[in-house]
Amino acid sequence: MGKALFTAGLSILLLTAMTGVLYAQDEESFVRESTISKRDAILLSVLFPGVGQMTAGSKAKGVGLFFAEVATLAVWANAHENYTTKLSTYNRDKEILDQMALKGRSNYIDASKMYKNVKSQANKLDDLHKTRNIALYLAVGVYAYNLFDAVFLTSTSVESKKAETKSPVTVSSAMVDRSPGIVISKRF
Repeated sequence: MGKALFTAGLSILLLTAMTGVLYAQDEESFVRESTISKRDAILLSVLFPGVGQMTAGSKAKGVGLFFAEVATLAVWANAHENYTTKLSTYNRDKEILDQMALKGRSNYIDASKMYKNVKSQANKLDDLHKTRNIALYLAVGVYAYNLFDAVFLTSTSVESKKAETKSPVTVSSAMVDRSPGIVISKRF
């Protein structure tokens, strides 16, 4: 039940984020102009990967970092949940096997089956532990790259506007007959 709710919630979150991205693609066509400082972009990136890049104008990079972090955290959460569930089953079966060995009166065939079962469970636990660690390392790597990108590689929208004003051709948004439009002008 918990996994189903988690999956449904994650699906709703991803769909909501994707529709927001579709509307954010045409943000430049609206009259509204937003400026964000480099410090604000870094602080937003500290909160969650990709958010600072999206608000600073690098939408594709921000969405990529956001979804990479969400995916690695989802894989980690799933592997962690499976690991804890299987660990309790493994401990229970190992205790039964130890009881069989202490009594000494158990059937060899039953003990052999139980041993193979416990060994198989131990191998699955090792695989889940590796998956859990790899997903956690990837999530930390995405977060670290996000911070590096926010500090050194992402330019803010203020810096982008300054770079655009140096070109002889300017592109700006305007309202034409109550609908967004684009005005292209050239300086001579």
